Amino acid sequence: MNVLLESKNELNQFLQKHCKRPLTKSDIEYKTSKYGMQYQAIVTLHCMNKQEYAGHLCSDPKAAEKSAAQQALLANSEMVEALKKEQPKRAGMMTAEERAAKRARTVDPAENPAITPKTELNSLCMRIVGRFMKKGETVYICNKINSQYQATVQIHCLPNEWGQRAWAGHLCVNKQKAEQSAAEIALKDIKDDPTLQELAASSKGKGKGKGNYWSGMQAMWEMMSSWWWSDAREQIIEEHIEGEMVEWKGHYGWMKTDHPIEHDAKTMRGGKIYINKRDIEGNPETVAEGQKVKFKLYVDSSGLGAEEASLV
Repeated sequence: MNVLLESKNELNQFLQKHCKRPLTKSDIEYKTSKYGMQYQAIVTLHCMNKQEYAGHLCSDPKAAEKSAAQQALLANSEMVEALKKEQPKRAGMMTAEERAAKRARTVDPAENPAITPKTELNSLCMRIVGRFMKKGETVYICNKINSQYQATVQIHCLPNEWGQRAWAGHLCVNKQKAEQSAAEIALKDIKDDPTLQELAASSKGKGKGKGNYWSGMQAMWEMMSSWWWSDAREQIIEEHIEGEMVEWKGHYGWMKTDHPIEHDAKTMRGGKIYINKRDIEGNPETVAEGQKVKFKLYVDSSGLGAEEASLV
């Protein structure tokens, strides 16, 4: 990696750790001006109270941006070094009890970001009906009200009048949060109903006998064919980011981002980002390893994935 990318990447990594979330395009901004035959850049850190840092005069715009990034890192050098030391120091001091607690947190729905009200609702409904959910059985409808959003959810596979009910969530700042709000309200109602809870409990352990082998295989194929179109996805960043296809299997593959992503789910799937052929717009037949791709990042119960992707 060249020095330019090292400086800008180091600044991006510092900001992600400082903000404790992935960066968006609006978090950091470079503006370059020409003075005679030289260039000077100013970097604005919108995610740090709009702090601005000016670099030195340089021979080209890229070098000017690098210089501005270096000035931002120098100005925040104490914080940069503290964040660099924090992770290794913590890992080295971790006891067996702390490691056990960390493993427990990864499967705790209250703390695992991959376990959302939508994924929990989907899992509970599958236990109630005793099979995998099919596409179209869970329907979210989101409406914009002034500058906010409100969503409703219907679950048609539920028994009796439950399959006709619709739950409305609270007003939220975006569609994703609105859908999660609707799912949370539906989840509470379903959990509070003794009959539905009895159905969910009775489904545990079914399908273990030999006579259910082929029906189990059929359900598995149904799940695999519709999994990546399920309602379990939650978009992490609304803006498109860029990455590279590191592995392509013809119908799906694995990617990496151009810049590091800080998210609790990044260690799942071996640290790789999943992408399905159906999530690539245009001509997915031309995809090859090493291909540059622009996409939106989401998380589901299995880890990070790419959607609304296009070849660059």
